[in-house]
Amino acid sequence: MPATLYVTASFVVKPEGLDEILEHLTALSLKTREEPGCLEYGYFQSLDNPLQISSFERWKSEESEASHWQTEHLATALARVAGLLQASPQISKYRRFC
Repeated sequence: MPATLYVTASFVVKPEGLDEILEHLTALSLKTREEPGCLEYGYFQSLDNPLQISSFERWKSEESEASHWQTEHLATALARVAGLLQASPQISKYRRFC
């Protein structure tokens, strides 16, 4: 049985793009949660810095997460938010060991 994959992404939004990016990420979350193998997917806004956004994802397998990168809704969202970020997102992937 494939091991669950956990993924986080963290990024900072340009101040003028905050409202727009929140809309795009909300739409992306709704579509992504319908994908096969998606166990959990959401975005969180820092209380200390509202421009700091992180995602927390849980996937059934590496293959299901890899398929996510091939979806049209992710490609569309990435294109729309690229200019709204201060820098590239920092993405990390994890396996639970205990």
